[in-house]
Amino acid sequence: MTVTSSESNIDAVLFDWGGVITVPPGPIVEKLYRQIDVDQDQLRLRRKAYRDDDPDSQFARLERGELSLEAYLTWSRQDLPGAETIWDPESAHFLFRHLTVVPEVVERIYQLKERGFLLGLLTNNIAEAWPTVNDGLPIDDLFDVVINSAFVGMRKPEHRIYVHALEKLGVRAEHAVFLDDNRVNLEAARACGLNVVEVKQPVAALEKLEAVIKELAR
Repeated sequence: MTVTSSESNIDAVLFDWGGVITVPPGPIVEKLYRQIDVDQDQLRLRRKAYRDDDPDSQFARLERGELSLEAYLTWSRQDLPGAETIWDPESAHFLFRHLTVVPEVVERIYQLKERGFLLGLLTNNIAEAWPTVNDGLPIDDLFDVVINSAFVGMRKPEHRIYVHALEKLGVRAEHAVFLDDNRVNLEAARACGLNVVEVKQPVAALEKLEAVIKELAR
């Protein structure tokens, strides 16, 4: 049974971009780092020290638009040579160029729109990567609300970005579902009252989304 927005207590669906609308980034990042020949021991140390919820990390500052990409690349090049190239639009190893959009997910988003749901894109992103994102996805056709961390000065998992997204959509948290592949972001969204779907494989997650919509049917 296909449930429309008028038949469910869910009014809006919020999608992350990387790993939700695109293929999972993890394997691609690993492949790119091997191609670049990044020092794997140093990479492990950097990953162990990094926290997604650290608001003061260099990457968090980049995603909020507080740090220019040029400044970030300079810092990263000094911190772990080679690792910076996956964030450089001029590099053949630029990650965003390798994140292929999953057609089945795009088709389902169109179907959700036809079923009356409000749709939002909520992504931690980089200003300089946005043209690549736009080239691979008809963003304006798909979404009622588009929130790019680099343009709003806040990022997941900060509480304020979820509040901002809900205000833009004009819905209450309990009437929205958020899909993301990052557990830290999901926990923060759940703490704000949103229904959440953890995405490990984009197509499989669509069935989890439908289950939530049906479970909360009127």
